[in-house]
Amino acid sequence: MKTLKFLLLFLIIGFVTACTKDFLADDTSPATDNSYKALKSNPLQLKIAVMSDIHYMSPSLLKNGAANGAAFQTYLAADPKLIEYSDPILKEVISKLKRDKPDIVLIPGDLTKDGEKVCHEAVAGMLQQLADCGIKVFVIPGNHDINNPEARMYNGDKESPAPTIKAGDFPKIYGNFGYENAIYRDPNSLTYISQPYKGLWILGIDDCKYYDNTNLAIVSGVIKPETMTWILGKLKEAKQNNITVLSMMHHGIVEHYIGEQQLDYGYVTDNYLEDGPRLMSAGLRIMFTGHYHANDITMLGAEGGDKLYDIETGSLVTPPSPYRMVTLTSNGMDISTSWVTSINCPLPGDMSFTDYSNAFLSGHLDGYFAFYLYSVYGYLGVTQELAEFMAPQFRNAMMAHYAGDEKIWPDEQAADDVIAGIAPPLGDALKSLWYDLPTADNVCHVNLK
Repeated sequence: MKTLKFLLLFLIIGFVTACTKDFLADDTSPATDNSYKALKSNPLQLKIAVMSDIHYMSPSLLKNGAANGAAFQTYLAADPKLIEYSDPILKEVISKLKRDKPDIVLIPGDLTKDGEKVCHEAVAGMLQQLADCGIKVFVIPGNHDINNPEARMYNGDKESPAPTIKAGDFPKIYGNFGYENAIYRDPNSLTYISQPYKGLWILGIDDCKYYDNTNLAIVSGVIKPETMTWILGKLKEAKQNNITVLSMMHHGIVEHYIGEQQLDYGYVTDNYLEDGPRLMSAGLRIMFTGHYHANDITMLGAEGGDKLYDIETGSLVTPPSPYRMVTLTSNGMDISTSWVTSINCPLPGDMSFTDYSNAFLSGHLDGYFAFYLYSVYGYLGVTQELAEFMAPQFRNAMMAHYAGDEKIWPDEQAADDVIAGIAPPLGDALKSLWYDLPTADNVCHVNLK
């Protein structure tokens, strides 16, 4: 997530209502077991955990008081995340998962701050703790994770490049988490299929554009045409064998608020208008996603017909730091949300983790919106004083969308109506963020019959 780049674009453009081959693997190991059974006829019940956008930063990358240094603070001002505390946050979730013992853990990308090799190695080490407990872990890369020119280490007030990884390194570092035991590997990307249990496939889709990174990491994603053809062929095989497929991809496959791809390009995968229906028609029903740092569920399809659910899980380093627990049965999927509420680390002013993280994000967003509403929309009569009045409304809308199950309260609506009267495009933006598309975001049941 590039929060401030997104927000700047969000305000500037106005609002619309309404490859290298070093990582390739042969496509071998066909699924020939004739004893496959569909979950609908199998009493199998699985417990699945989902955490996304870990953005882990090794403490070794912050030296000599760098956390308070100019370079690191400049980074946070442009992309505010709790990465300084990503180590104790991830350790807290790992500890909870070791206690709760899900059968499967899914991680749809952005495992690291900016693809630093030392961060990948540390994450893989912590995930191995879950594997050692018998938990099956599956990962895919996010836009931050591979060939990232923004990888950095910090020393005092200065920053310098940090070693990153190439595409071929990712399945080696995370070999125990989907790649080494994959029954299929796409020869054109880091997409794979693993079979944790008979009758169940995990389809990890790599739609990131790291192969085109130059001076900056590309935020947007796309499923390559040849990869889509490969996926559709495998979904056909799964359908023929009555295999249930759960998929994950970093970018969204469905918009999570009205006009998302126009208002904030790069968070729904390119070609989603074509790819989503094709995947749904091929029998895919579930796509776990991340990237936007919002805990939100939406769907493609209509009542009484086929549906494809995009189950987006928020980031561990963006308040309210959620992760999901999913129970998969023969009838469907029960989804609940848990949140990180404490970490084993002292925080400024002896604040609780919840209080600190909310204050951290709200403060950054208030400052950002106050600056840009005035500087960009001054021609509409937005004075500095008015921008400071508007900023909390935009902050509240963003934080509500991050948390999921958005529901605007009367005082907030009244303030938003004032903004809409002053600058209609800004009112449209607030309305879009507050409008929660179906279904419920934090607790819901998905019928897979």
